[in-house]
Amino acid sequence: MSEYYYKTDQAGELRRMVLNDKKTFGNSGFHAVSILSGKGGVGKSNIAAGLSFALADFGKRVTLIDADLGMANLDIICGVSKAKYTIENLLDGSRTLEEILVHFRTSQRAVDMNGSVALLPGGFGIKEIADLSEYEMERLFTSLSELENISDYIIMDAGAGIHKGVLSFAYASEITILVTTPEPTSIRDAYGVIKSLGSAAWGPDASSNGIMLVINNVNSSLEASEVSERIRRICMQYLGNAPMYLGYVLKDEAVERGVKNCKIFYNAEPETKASICVRNLAGELLRHVEGANIEKIKVPSHINSEKQKKGGAGLFFRKLFKTILNQK
Repeated sequence: MSEYYYKTDQAGELRRMVLNDKKTFGNSGFHAVSILSGKGGVGKSNIAAGLSFALADFGKRVTLIDADLGMANLDIICGVSKAKYTIENLLDGSRTLEEILVHFRTSQRAVDMNGSVALLPGGFGIKEIADLSEYEMERLFTSLSELENISDYIIMDAGAGIHKGVLSFAYASEITILVTTPEPTSIRDAYGVIKSLGSAAWGPDASSNGIMLVINNVNSSLEASEVSERIRRICMQYLGNAPMYLGYVLKDEAVERGVKNCKIFYNAEPETKASICVRNLAGELLRHVEGANIEKIKVPSHINSEKQKKGGAGLFFRKLFKTILNQK
């Protein structure tokens, strides 16, 4: 069987399962979003987690799914020290979806607007979705279809690369968000994902809006626009079409602090540059998917300045100077 036949056949089967042979995504107010990347280490999982809580702040009920079945890490990023049950328990039928879901405390704004976030933890070391048997896949998607009753959005944090398991989620989703950084290797691998998706990258039917680019870890909005335009230009030249540019996330020490402390940076430091950028991403996504009129928030240039002054070489020399004075 050819690779092309496998992909198109699997895409149809996954889409049939997710849609349950009823109607296209979006018509019921339920939206499925896959987040992937060409390579690891570009901040995909951090953006998936932050975006989920940002959507909750806009009054959306969100279920975050760790879809990187073999190398799950969203539970750690979200501060869940040890999930009692995982998606593996769905596969073997030992637990129900409600028993597995981890519900989070959200901001007061989200509470006031009836927004919520729940996590479906992934398993570590289990086989990829593409390697599941037909029975296991049917069981998984039947269980996940229950999310339509409790979620407005499901955000699926898929793996990196062009493995069949990663691309499967993109085939089945209404929207695919592709995260990349300005690094040349990241740009190259992002193009590889777009090329591997084929026509699915452009949203060929009413149930799919195609790929949306997010440029992460940039120094400015200008740099993000340049990276996005470079990818779009290459795609137009060699593939005859180009993905849509959704937005960017600025380089921010708050993200690293969040990872080290096992906290979602968007929740831990909501007024930092990266958090405001993620909030803007959520607003832009809602504009494209639901036609919402959400004004972008301008990122002040002085944000994080105090935190930066408290560390680094400046702190070292201030302490040294103070120590010398005390010795006199």
